[in-house]
Amino acid sequence: MAETENKNPKKQFIIFILKFVLLVLLATAAYRLLFWFLWKSEAGPDAYDSSYQRALLRQIYALEDPERDPELIIFGSSYVPYGIDTKTIEETLGDGTEVQILGIEAAIGIPYLIDVLKEDTRPGDTVVYILGESNPTETSIMSISAALEPDKEKLLSYWDKEGSVPDTYLTWRKLYALTVATPLEMVRSRLSDKKQVYEIGSFDEKGNMTVERTGTEISPNADRNNTIDFDELKNESFDALNDFKHYCDENDITFVITYSPTVEESWKEDEAMFSTFDKNVEDYMEADVLGGFEDFFLPGEYFYNHPLHLNSEGARIYSALVAEKLKEYGN
Repeated sequence: MAETENKNPKKQFIIFILKFVLLVLLATAAYRLLFWFLWKSEAGPDAYDSSYQRALLRQIYALEDPERDPELIIFGSSYVPYGIDTKTIEETLGDGTEVQILGIEAAIGIPYLIDVLKEDTRPGDTVVYILGESNPTETSIMSISAALEPDKEKLLSYWDKEGSVPDTYLTWRKLYALTVATPLEMVRSRLSDKKQVYEIGSFDEKGNMTVERTGTEISPNADRNNTIDFDELKNESFDALNDFKHYCDENDITFVITYSPTVEESWKEDEAMFSTFDKNVEDYMEADVLGGFEDFFLPGEYFYNHPLHLNSEGARIYSALVAEKLKEYGN
């Protein structure tokens, strides 16, 4: 009798371990099933259909259109949709060229946009990269996943190229978007009269930020103490751009670089600094560079909510400047 009682605790412990292992396996299977349903299944819910990231997918589809003629494609970070007005460029060029924007925010990363361009550009296209003070190499897997969410083929292809997916992070982010995000945004909109410009309704298929942006919310630096140094700006994206130049040359695609708008009042008045910067960019980049950094200075009144983000009037002025540089280049 005593021997039987001594064996029971061991047996109970083994049963406990087996139950625990089974529970872990079931929880893991349930979690994997949840991740599959949320992100991979065609029947899964779309949590980001109203997010601004979804505008990127619209832009990609526009580039993929088999019926499109060769066009002018302008890409870069958030200062591109904030700064480019495609109608102004088309009217200034005056040769019937259609203009398409590719880019939403810095978190998308320049290397990813280059991958898109390698897949979707075609002979006869002209591609312009807008070089700014922000030239990100890091890509936010969350931003791209939100953008590609409904197109499972593109989403899974992107994940395969990444090699590893933070599925726990993606799962919780999507659960948050499906449950808490909308009520919180409703509360925010009630408490603040600040207009939300970054949402899907602010963009058209060409990538234009169609929402009217008036006035300015920034305070230009009147001390004029900003400086710029090529060595501090240069990173891996510059090499990716040089590699893209080779691709374009091999595929009858024109690729050039020009500069983003920046606030005129914020820069140190140093002609030597700007000429040195321009020369360093031209020497390092294999694509032709249109204009100089100073050519795209604009007064602070034309900027909206960031020293690189233009309001609607500023976008039209800057777009005309870019178009004039392109016309000069083509002549």
